[in-house]
Amino acid sequence: MKTTPLLDEIDRKILDILQQRSNIPNNALADEVGLTPGPCLRRVQRLIKTGVIRRFTVELDESLLGFEISAFVEITLSQHTKEAANHFMKTVQSRPQVLSCHMVAGDCDFILQVVTSNLKEYRKLIWEDLHRIKGVEKIHSIMVLDTFKGRSSLSIG
Repeated sequence: MKTTPLLDEIDRKILDILQQRSNIPNNALADEVGLTPGPCLRRVQRLIKTGVIRRFTVELDESLLGFEISAFVEITLSQHTKEAANHFMKTVQSRPQVLSCHMVAGDCDFILQVVTSNLKEYRKLIWEDLHRIKGVEKIHSIMVLDTFKGRSSLSIG
């Protein structure tokens, strides 16, 4: 079981700022949280080392990059074994169209978030890639029409 690291008010400020602007220079971050650059950098490094910060990234606009299709795909496996689940998870890792893969409880076993450039590529992903993974029994697609709230940051107040 993971232990939750103790975070003080300054750590929380650092995390809030980095979630919004991951490319902020350390000296600017230090100014905003009221520290000098050295202690601020040590705090960020500790947050990385403890796993609180997993990675730094940027958020891209899918449609401006030519990805017209966005969908959630529910996957049901034919066998509910650790081996079947591991095989599916390992195989889906290599699919660049799959943005995220979540093992879930409910009517299906996994939910994938996928993007493709067009419907033809989406059909190919479903029928020629995902349906061919050993152990996949059922696939159900939910097409995204519009996103009015997307969240990539946590409120840690």
